[in-house]
Amino acid sequence: MGIWVKAVATAALSAAVSISSYSVALAEQLKLGVSLPLSGPASLAGNSIREGIDFAIKSANARGGAFGEDVKLFVEDDEGNPTKGVTAVRKLIEQDGVVAISGTYVSAVAAAQVKVAKDYKVPMVSAGSTSSAVTDANTPGDPWFFRAFPGSVTQAKQTASDTLNKLKAQSVAVLYENSIYGKSLADEFKVNFEAAGGKVVAMEAYNPGEKDFYSPLTNLRAQSPAAVYIAGLMDSGAQIIKQAGELGVQTQIVGSGSMMSDKLIELAGPASEGFAVSSMFEPSTPNKYGAEFAKEFRAAYNKEPDVYSAIGYDSMMLLIEAARRAGKADGAAIQQQLQKMEDFPLAQGPDGTTAKFDEKGSAEFTVGLAIVKNGKREWLPFD
Repeated sequence: MGIWVKAVATAALSAAVSISSYSVALAEQLKLGVSLPLSGPASLAGNSIREGIDFAIKSANARGGAFGEDVKLFVEDDEGNPTKGVTAVRKLIEQDGVVAISGTYVSAVAAAQVKVAKDYKVPMVSAGSTSSAVTDANTPGDPWFFRAFPGSVTQAKQTASDTLNKLKAQSVAVLYENSIYGKSLADEFKVNFEAAGGKVVAMEAYNPGEKDFYSPLTNLRAQSPAAVYIAGLMDSGAQIIKQAGELGVQTQIVGSGSMMSDKLIELAGPASEGFAVSSMFEPSTPNKYGAEFAKEFRAAYNKEPDVYSAIGYDSMMLLIEAARRAGKADGAAIQQQLQKMEDFPLAQGPDGTTAKFDEKGSAEFTVGLAIVKNGKREWLPFD
């Protein structure tokens, strides 16, 4: 029995909610949209998320799709740019007629997109946007942007605890991307790390897409921290780790959740040895649903899934199942069902993790920690 069949077999059916909206489909075929940075600085993550989404569509369509028809997917490249992101969402809704969207990865883009999607009553499920500011902007009890994994507040709190207690680092220098994603992580990390008894010796920002980190790394090294915490995207994170190795920086490097990918190890090379990163999914997961996803993904693509493909898979499966429960291709009805998905399993998180959204549309579960050893991430047990 496959993962899709298992999920549907165990999920409780809800009554369809009859709510009119702009996005009522003209036919029974379910049309869903995707907005991701498939080019630009965040494209490494974006394309990996796309693989997870495509796998979800193939899996669902192989088992009947929705309403007796294949689910149809429309994909737009937002390039990680808020202006292009808004254009992408408008095209998906106005021209392609999608009733719900998986997207996007860059938090600043998601914040701009959801304002448009909400006006059209088209729900969005995050495909990686971590900043808690995006879900905090939702009206409590009426969210239109959903995140099926913990936001930046939870992730930063857990990483601060792990850095202090598991990695035994008493002092940390923080290097963060100057964006709502990077700054929210950095600020929350600092607050929680110091509240737990640690000391943040420096906070230094860099611009999105920046590639030269020799100067800030030299400045941070002078502070002699026990660890350096990087709050930013994978592309820059890999450069920071690599350049730290070239400079001979001998300190523990810890990364935010955007960096839990084999691609980072490939890009950073030997300098990634010992790198620690918060992780919501690894192929070795104890989560039975996640392990089944990993098995089927591996068979389909002849490679291991990563957290990005897991996020993409979860986001799209949630949209398909919410539409199925709604009984029609209608954005407002799908939004209503998304708020009642606490019985639907997620590939991420500890065993038994489900899409239990809070009143602002965010899901919470324990985040793990992985450390690179011999070129592979070794996942520490969940607390």
